[in-house]
Amino acid sequence: MGLLDSVKGWLYDDETQEIETFPDDGSEYQKDYQDSKSVQGIDAFIIVEKPVHFVEAERISRHIKDGRAVIVNTENTVPEEKQRLIDFLSGVAMAKDGMIAKIYQNVFICAPKNIGVVGE
Repeated sequence: MGLLDSVKGWLYDDETQEIETFPDDGSEYQKDYQDSKSVQGIDAFIIVEKPVHFVEAERISRHIKDGRAVIVNTENTVPEEKQRLIDFLSGVAMAKDGMIAKIYQNVFICAPKNIGVVGE
């Protein structure tokens, strides 16, 4: 079990998984975080995303725009699209007065201004 799986297991309850539909294209994705109103005392979530194609940047950017931190694992991202994805997410984070930081090889964290990231 890796660090990301540990954090995910600690933050998320497997019983809360549900399917959500994007209104734009009708595609479905699995939402593995809880609505902040459903858990008393929790007001922020860290989303873990493993995008393969650039088209997934829209979903990730919605989380950032909604004030959630997103850990983006790009190890399976198409090489030709990886830099484009990181550049786009950097712009979204900066537009929200947030930041993006590399936390491991091929792993980045995108955080809005209300979530600080401190590291070495």
